[in-house]
Amino acid sequence: MAPRILLFLCLTAGISATLQGQLKIQAVLNSASFQPGMPRRGALASVFVSGLTGPPGITVAPSLSLLPQELAGITVTVNGATAPILAVAIPSKGQNGQINIQVPLERNSTLQSDGFDNEGTLEVRQQSQADVLTPLTPPSWGGFLMDENGYAIAQHASDYSLVTLQNPAHAGETIIAYATDFFTVWPPPPIGFAVPLHPLFPSSTPPPADYGLYLQDYPNPIIPICGGCLFPSGSFTDTPALQTSFQGLAPALVGIEQINFVVPAHQQSGDWALFYNSGSCTDGSGYKCGSVDVIGASSPYVKLPVR
Repeated sequence: MAPRILLFLCLTAGISATLQGQLKIQAVLNSASFQPGMPRRGALASVFVSGLTGPPGITVAPSLSLLPQELAGITVTVNGATAPILAVAIPSKGQNGQINIQVPLERNSTLQSDGFDNEGTLEVRQQSQADVLTPLTPPSWGGFLMDENGYAIAQHASDYSLVTLQNPAHAGETIIAYATDFFTVWPPPPIGFAVPLHPLFPSSTPPPADYGLYLQDYPNPIIPICGGCLFPSGSFTDTPALQTSFQGLAPALVGIEQINFVVPAHQQSGDWALFYNSGSCTDGSGYKCGSVDVIGASSPYVKLPVR
């Protein structure tokens, strides 16, 4: 699984083309979902930069056992701490380069009273050139790993084979899906090397009662209700939340979370959306309702084939 995930994270997309010249950070995104923002500590981020120099191509870290802090002559720092680098893509002229990093622990050194880290700085340096991006806002959600067609990177727990259209999930079985930046974990996540087999690094913050993992049709678009609160117009509970047996860091990988869940026994055949839902709200006392709008009560989804 490790090589496949690493290749997926190496070069997946580019922001708009830009003229080559002075080094300039164009965007920082969650490496799995490409949601804009700097993920939390231990998660994986993709930094898009114009003005990178050097022979075009992709340079991948030689090993997950100890990631380099400099790759292809490039260093990245977050709040002054050097970030381990998984891969660097030097573009052809006129395109943005891509740098995939693991976010260091210092990402969360400026936590606010609401639990979010909306400050901090990101610096990318190549030789004598550098650029800084600040402040660093977090993505709205974490992201599931997916292939080029939007299907989940997942395994059958019974034999660890990949879930594919030719080897789909089945009703009643346990599936392992992979993601980044959905959870905080304890102990703190290892930085710069693969998660050991022992101890486990489980999610340290149990979700609210109305927060769960779902496998169903994707929810309808959000609509405004309750004086400014937003939530999807479709019910999130038209199917029960999935039963999960583990949520935390994936052993032997870097910055990757695994979610072990059971496909419902009566799940019908089809390509179903797998996503997290933070629940809906009905009045000012509801989840993130009232003074704070719920603008995206469900995470980006991936497809899971069930046959």
